[in-house]
Amino acid sequence: MNVEPDKIRVLVPLAPGAEELEAVTIIDLLRRAGFTVVVAGLEPGPVTCSRKTVILPDRELNDVVQEDFHLVVLPGGLPGADHLRDDARVQSVIRRQSDAGRLVGAICAGPKALASAGILKGRRATAYTGALDATGLSSTGAPVEVDGGVVTGRGPGVAMEFALTLIEQLAGSDARRDVEEPLLR
Repeated sequence: MNVEPDKIRVLVPLAPGAEELEAVTIIDLLRRAGFTVVVAGLEPGPVTCSRKTVILPDRELNDVVQEDFHLVVLPGGLPGADHLRDDARVQSVIRRQSDAGRLVGAICAGPKALASAGILKGRRATAYTGALDATGLSSTGAPVEVDGGVVTGRGPGVAMEFALTLIEQLAGSDARRDVEEPLLR
C-alpha cells in the first residue's frame, strides 16, 4: 500500500476481556509509526482487559463505524475476541473493510471474528491454538501470516512482529525499520 504514515488511519475496536499485551503493543507501535490510531470501545467508558488492565478508548465504536480506515485490527484475548465476533457493528466494519480491499488484521483469538465475517475462507491464517477450531478453518501455526489484504498473528508472544508487519504492509519496509531499530530488537 505504502501510504505516507501521517495519512494512515487505523481502527482498533476494543472489547472487554481483550488481551492487553496485544492491544497496547499494536496501538503503541502503530502510533510510533506516525499513524492515526483510533481505539474504539464497544461500549462507553473504560475497557477492562483480560488481565484487569483498564484502557480508556479514544472513542465509542458507534461514533466511528461509518468512517473509512486504511486498517482495522483486532486484538485477541478472551472473552474479548468473542465479543468482537458477536458484535454486528464489528462484523459490518470488517466486511466493509475487506470488500473495499483495505487491510484487516487480527491476532490471537481475534481471527475468530474474521472467520465469522467470512473473510478467512480460502486464505492462510494463523491464530492462538484452538481459536479457529469451531470455525471449520485451521491455523497454519506460523507466527504471522499475510494473505492478500489480511494479516493474522498467533498470539501475545508475537505481538511486536505482528504490529511491525502491519506497519510494513501499510507504509513499507523503511517505515517498519524506523520503528523497529529504536526498539533494540
